[in-house]
Amino acid sequence: MATSIDARDRDVQHAFQEALALARGATTASLDDVETSLWSALLALGRALIALYLARVVARPRSADYVHGGAKFVLAETATSEIGTRFGKVVFERPVGRRVGWRRATCDRPIDRALRLGGGFSLSTVLSVTRLCAQLAFANARATFAQFCEWSPSQRSTLRMVDAVGAEARPFLAAAPAPDDDGEILVLQVDGGGAPHIDLAELLLRQRTHAKRSGTARHRRRDRRQSRQRPRRAKGDKSKNAKVAFVGVIYTLRRAADGTCEGPIRKRLYATFESHAALFKWLHHEAVKRGYGNKRTLFLADGAEAIWDQQAIWFPKAETCIDWVHIVEKLWAAGRCLHREGSDQLAAWVADRVRDLRGRSGADKVITTLSAAYASIAKTGPGNKAKRERVLDVLTHINKHRHRMPYYTLRRDDLDIGTGAVEGAIRNLVRMRLDGPGMRWSRGRSEWVLHLRCILLNGQWDDFAAHLAGRGSLQLAATPTPTRSHQAAKRAA
Repeated sequence: MATSIDARDRDVQHAFQEALALARGATTASLDDVETSLWSALLALGRALIALYLARVVARPRSADYVHGGAKFVLAETATSEIGTRFGKVVFERPVGRRVGWRRATCDRPIDRALRLGGGFSLSTVLSVTRLCAQLAFANARATFAQFCEWSPSQRSTLRMVDAVGAEARPFLAAAPAPDDDGEILVLQVDGGGAPHIDLAELLLRQRTHAKRSGTARHRRRDRRQSRQRPRRAKGDKSKNAKVAFVGVIYTLRRAADGTCEGPIRKRLYATFESHAALFKWLHHEAVKRGYGNKRTLFLADGAEAIWDQQAIWFPKAETCIDWVHIVEKLWAAGRCLHREGSDQLAAWVADRVRDLRGRSGADKVITTLSAAYASIAKTGPGNKAKRERVLDVLTHINKHRHRMPYYTLRRDDLDIGTGAVEGAIRNLVRMRLDGPGMRWSRGRSEWVLHLRCILLNGQWDDFAAHLAGRGSLQLAATPTPTRSHQAAKRAA
């Protein structure tokens, strides 16, 4: 073993001398050429140093027999494989244990466990690739990793990494402590955004056997289109097959000396594809940690009935407010039934209703005005029936949510009246990663990537990495999690 360590030490010296020679002898080369060559040389030096470190770890004295998981093992032979590091692939030779008394002896790798190697990759490599996958499409993540490290894990290994790390994201988020230095006013916002999921028909199409075809690529595409005619979508059918991600935002506000509110403070995002009930259960758990029940709490959302039903169950003590922009859009819809689109009269009418809505009378004056407007539209005449229906819909909607429009009070207290925070969260969490061109997600992996993005956007990634490092080795499955359609996942649940 000493010979192996000496050889690794010579490799380090040789790699260092090569990097030094590049810097000394490249006086006539361009900076770009020198930088590219030096980067490759530094990666080679890093691989040599990692190999030296591994050789010294293997050379440490250790007992030939040991107990693991209640079973006895003996170090019987050595195994050689490549492990993936940030510097590249490194050949690793170490002893492995065989279970005593078993005919088909189970293999155990104690040194791999001590080094926290998972599936042939270092933990930092797994976390680096997974972090990129939480921000970019899988192919782009691998290409970005290769741009800096001059190698990348296979597509199959990348999916294994995302599956393993993503499965740890939700428990970490649920167990994370409440942030320090919180404000005295708690604010919650909830909304949803769709992401395309693969359906059963498309899944079967992708899993079919691909027969080799003759001819040029152009003719093969034509033959493929003719042999696999897709049924024409009926009116109302969606090609996207989007499933809603339920998104919640929690943050606090702090009252300043002049009476204004500072914030948002310690904003955190939570999201799931399960259901509104699952999201609200999670949000309630987090809100209690941050003072729900003891702090003034404000809950904001748009007009979705499912959200308000869950709010009544999980946050009955919260002050409620329906999104200001949502109501203003309703006023514009009603105004178009009374005045010509784009006219000054329409803009003035909406401005008056907005002023009424912000005043002390709140929704009451708006409801009175809309009632009079509805009565002023004749029951007969071209287009009048549709106009009356639209105005009545707006009137009914505002009347139903009139107790959720305390805009005057909230603006007086310098509190939020819009759901911009959760709208931005949907854009960053869902649309920028899960709603890309051609993406079709399986149920499980979309949930894991969503949770990883929550950790990333919450600024908790370093804590998450430390959490995984403290738990020991992260085991990667032998194969990626099989793709399941959204329908199959719902049936299994």
